[in-house]
Amino acid sequence: MTILIAVLLAGISWFVWNFGETAPSYNHLYYIPIVLAAVFFRYVGAAITGVSAATLSGFITFFGSNAMPGDKDIALDIAIRLAFFFAIGILTAGLTTMLALRGEEAATLFSASQAVNQSLRLEEVLPAIARMAGEISDGRASLIRLLGPKNDELLPAASWRLSPNYLAKGPVRLAENSIDENVMRGEVVMISDVRRDPRTAYPEEARAEGIVSCICVPIQRGGRYLGVLRVYSDYPRHWSRHDQRLLRALASEAAVAIENAQLHENLRRSYWETVRSLTRAIEAKDPQALGHSERVTGYALQIGRALQLSAEEMENLRFAATLHDIGKIAVEEQLVRTPTSQAYREALERNHPLVGMSILQPAEFLGPAIAAVRYHHENYDGSGYPDGLKGEAIPLLARILGVANAFDHLVNPGYEGLALSPEKALEELKHQADTMLLDAKIVEAFADALGRNHQAE
Repeated sequence: MTILIAVLLAGISWFVWNFGETAPSYNHLYYIPIVLAAVFFRYVGAAITGVSAATLSGFITFFGSNAMPGDKDIALDIAIRLAFFFAIGILTAGLTTMLALRGEEAATLFSASQAVNQSLRLEEVLPAIARMAGEISDGRASLIRLLGPKNDELLPAASWRLSPNYLAKGPVRLAENSIDENVMRGEVVMISDVRRDPRTAYPEEARAEGIVSCICVPIQRGGRYLGVLRVYSDYPRHWSRHDQRLLRALASEAAVAIENAQLHENLRRSYWETVRSLTRAIEAKDPQALGHSERVTGYALQIGRALQLSAEEMENLRFAATLHDIGKIAVEEQLVRTPTSQAYREALERNHPLVGMSILQPAEFLGPAIAAVRYHHENYDGSGYPDGLKGEAIPLLARILGVANAFDHLVNPGYEGLALSPEKALEELKHQADTMLLDAKIVEAFADALGRNHQAE
């Protein structure tokens, strides 16, 4: 681009030298390299190119005319042209810089909005917003603190480039911190040196972390104040109005994420209460089965944690485990109404995964859990039901349910026989893994989880 600007200056100067007398307005062609320099090199490039254009134009005007040394009209013309070219360059550079900042701001807010829309989990959205806040304002680190349950303390919710020691430095209570009290009233508070400001609660920890300056922005939704977004700097700093405006916008995105997560949690809680009611309705028909689904859910979640499943997978596993026997409600009704042979009873029992799947299908939010309900009686060697799936073809959540379900039937057999101790039941699970009825990796994970829980007790 530098070469192009130089070529344009030279080309325009040649053109003006040869044809300028016929059309003096050709001098306006110098605006082209000045504007290009302002766009690509901002203020410095615009100033240098503007002065260069004015110098070349003045040289042509002076030597290409009959002007005499000391001619005031020529000198004034050159001075005005210099000032005008310089002003055009600086103005264009300023507008370009402003547009670039607005574009950067829009891109950041779009990214934040995407993060909010793509996930309803605060543990995924808030760290992204904290990172954006630090990066877009050229900060050393950033932190989001949210109001605790009693609305008297700010608890860390997400951070960027802060050490665990700093995050664990101690409580941040509103009654003891005038900075956060002001922020929670809607103010933006900037501290030039947190190590010496008497309002700082933990100056020694800030010094150890390498923090010097801080800006605190309220996270609010309407009239509700939900928390504080902080950005830290490792040198004395005053944040610009542009930075403040951008951080406020990011804080607003954080507030939207929090509100969405709360709404999602309320819906999830309602779904969960509905699911538990369905489970109790099933188990109320058979006292021996009472508590089976809750126990299987507990075992399944232990396995899920041991396998380090994601939060979404854990939630799907919880619903699937709680509802894995929902199909038995139809089976029990059929058996009560129609006296049948043992063979017919067993056939009905083997159909309960398919019945359960058909019951759950209308509930869209249970979609990811339906496959686990359908296949939780499949065996790893392909001898299970209803479809005879084998090995890894059985969904992971279904394989987990198979192990959890088998363990509970061994330790709580109901009418089926004598209960085994947890240790004996675990030995039986390992035997079934050896004979390819259960997934050996999942049985091993369950054994590890039971061992850790036993040690904790």
